[in-house]
Amino acid sequence: MGDKRILADIFISGLILGGLLALLSLGFALIRGVARVFNLAHGSLFMLCAYYIYSLLFLGLWPAIIISSILTIITGILIFQFFIHPLRKKGVGAAVVTLSLAMFIEALVKLIVGPGSLSIPYVITGKTTILGVPVVNQKLLSLIVSIVIVVILALFINRTRIGKSIKAVAQNMDVAKLVGINTRNTFMISMGIAALLAGLAAVLFAPVYLVSPGSWTILYRSFPVIILGGIGSLKGAVIGAFILAFTETIVQFTFQTGYIPKIVTFAVMIAIIFIRPQGLFGKKIDE
Repeated sequence: MGDKRILADIFISGLILGGLLALLSLGFALIRGVARVFNLAHGSLFMLCAYYIYSLLFLGLWPAIIISSILTIITGILIFQFFIHPLRKKGVGAAVVTLSLAMFIEALVKLIVGPGSLSIPYVITGKTTILGVPVVNQKLLSLIVSIVIVVILALFINRTRIGKSIKAVAQNMDVAKLVGINTRNTFMISMGIAALLAGLAAVLFAPVYLVSPGSWTILYRSFPVIILGGIGSLKGAVIGAFILAFTETIVQFTFQTGYIPKIVTFAVMIAIIFIRPQGLFGKKIDE
């Protein structure tokens, strides 16, 4: 009975962690695939959305969530417009600038709000017992919504005109230009979607964890995911997220420590870089 409970706990915890990693990694992979840049300020959008919600709670939780999501999208588009697009063709320039921007935003939030951690209210309270394991309803909601978002994004990319434009630019930018696709608008739309995904991750998962100005570094959790799944591959980001989430969860339950799972995760990333640098679903790397 105890073994079944542990297996159920691993299964549920792995799914929930996979949902968080998938949302964060999808946005990061989307911009890398479409604009060919590493936006290292992507984690700042997660952190800022949580702070936006916290600052607007006097309006009520749902108004705060809606306004904060819009502000996060605007912030993401501004970051792309002023910091990413001008350096898009300059190799690692955009990565260096967005990393510097993330650290600047962290320092600015510390100056304005303070260095301490904060929490935002649960969207839904209480617990539900699944397979004998009590699960906080907020985590359960986060998992369900994460899966729904992944499905909606897949349908959007594959079935809508805008989605097909995003896919075309990601596959071959030169050909996309030849058939009349406005690549700059496609970049902006992609950045808006990526920012929204980061904001939704904050809405769903920030209530479960404490958030601080340094929480933008949660982006580092996406690196092994996109390396495993394939740089720029949205399918790879989702599958890689759940593979690594279950790996971390199993290691966590085995060793009962917070450090070894991260060591294993980044060891997997390093191994993939050497063995199959394009990842599971990525194209062969030319650059």
